[in-house]
Amino acid sequence: MNYVIFDMEWNQAINAAKMVRNPVTLHGEIIQIGAVKTDESFSLVDKLKLTIRPKYYKKMNPHVEKITGITDLMLTAGETFPQAFRRFSVWCGEEFRFITWGFDDVAMLSDNLKLHGMEPNFGSDYINLQLIYNKQVDGEHLQCALSSAAEKLEIPIDVQVHDAMNDAYLTYEVLKKLDMVKGIAEYSELSAAVSTPIYKDEIDNVQNPKNMTKDVRVSVWKCPACGKPLTFAEWLYQNGKTAKTIARCSGCPNIYTAKLKAIKISEEHYIVVRTLYAADKDDESRFLEKLRKRDERRKKAAMRIKKPETATEENNDNNGTV
Repeated sequence: MNYVIFDMEWNQAINAAKMVRNPVTLHGEIIQIGAVKTDESFSLVDKLKLTIRPKYYKKMNPHVEKITGITDLMLTAGETFPQAFRRFSVWCGEEFRFITWGFDDVAMLSDNLKLHGMEPNFGSDYINLQLIYNKQVDGEHLQCALSSAAEKLEIPIDVQVHDAMNDAYLTYEVLKKLDMVKGIAEYSELSAAVSTPIYKDEIDNVQNPKNMTKDVRVSVWKCPACGKPLTFAEWLYQNGKTAKTIARCSGCPNIYTAKLKAIKISEEHYIVVRTLYAADKDDESRFLEKLRKRDERRKKAAMRIKKPETATEENNDNNGTV
């Protein structure tokens, strides 16, 4: 069996009014696929890069164009999605398993397959390398950017990120630093710890992701079980566009993990995806411990900043008494 380490880039609607909502709510239309194929020992076998000409979001979203460098002109020479996917599926072969960085790529592939009336479960038995990295390196179980993981593992980044081929190969470089035999053996347990959402919705036209928890449309939720309002612990932000907290119901004993993810549509326009997961007191304790550790780090950082100022004041006092 081979492993296919893959990454994708996708275009977004220019604004919410132009977003495709049937047969799926299309947050992104795939425009680039990059993939690295390895054998069972994770030795490099082949590489593939595909450019896809969009059918629905034909005009590049300025934000996507800025971070990827992909222009409208570059996409005109691309294949249609069905053509590119057929090539990709043949290249993957009969016996393979996907490896990705995070959960987004396989979910986005599934949405694009549904959009074109194709089988949406292709490659659904995949490995999220981020879970193995968290277990073996990071330990915080937070969403970590690929570039941050590479930096922590002292992998040089001398190519443009947000290019599907470059990111797929960078994922492969991270993989080579991990104990994949152990990681795959433990993967069922690691993935089982990732909850299935019990509630999910979207809030449109959010102006600033850094203040999204102050928007009452985002922060006011009702318990899916009894309909009473939820009360929240402090929100823990990750990378400025995602946030997580623990929620308790005011009317029943239920505890939830609440997650927010801001998706940029334009310079001043975001969609916030809200997701609710079942949780328990242990989840609550672990989250509160993360908040405590964060506060400790902030306190230590503040003290490091104050120390030089204190030393300078002492020197000035001493100079004044000589």
